[in-house]
Order: sequence, then C-alpha cells, then structure tokens
Amino acid sequence: MGSPVITTEPDVALAERISQFLPQQGSFEYQHDQPGKTHNWHRHSLNETLFVVDGSMEIFWLDSGAVRRQTCPPRTKIVLPADTVHGSTAGPDGCSYIIAPEDGATAVTRFLDAEERPGA
Repeated sequence: MGSPVITTEPDVALAERISQFLPQQGSFEYQHDQPGKTHNWHRHSLNETLFVVDGSMEIFWLDSGAVRRQTCPPRTKIVLPADTVHGSTAGPDGCSYIIAPEDGATAVTRFLDAEERPGA
C-alpha cells in the first residue's frame, strides 16, 4: 500500500489527453459526479490513474494511519498504487474525470465496512 502521487499536468487537447490513457488492450472509464458526491473509503486490486478533466474533487487517503486530503482541480493527475485506502468527494461544480486502471484491466474494488474506516 502507498500514497497517491498528485501532479498538475500541462493543458493539451482532449483527444491527446485521451490517447495518453488508452491501454494497448482494454479500456478506461470517463466518469461524472454531481456536486458533493462521495465515493467512501475503498481500495483497488491494481494501480489506477485518475485525471480531472472538469470541475474538482477532494481526494482523501490513509497514509501511515493518518488521513490526508487534497483538492484536485482540472488537469490534476492522481496515480493511486494498488491497495491504497482512499475515497473522493466531488467539488461544488461536480467533477468529470478519467479512471485508467493498470493495463486497461478491470480492477477489483473493495469498499471498507463501517468499522474498518478511518475514524470509526
């Protein structure tokens, strides 16, 4: 388990951005969350990369027992190592973003039970 690597990427045309996330085989997801939508604490079985296209999100994750949070505006790239315990909440204008699992494979996602969540 690790912490995400969060960077601001240069502004490029959407077609070029999409081509950066296309795997040789498989797919990625393009998701839109309404304002305030929260994806509660969970983990994925493989590495994932997220890219904020429009709006914003706050990502939160567990780092050595401490909860960390970061607001991610458009052009933010978030690389999540497999098994990182994390979640996200869409900003006040919602959030549209790409989710690219490692090698275009399908990740197994496991949401934490209430008693497993940080602060429970």
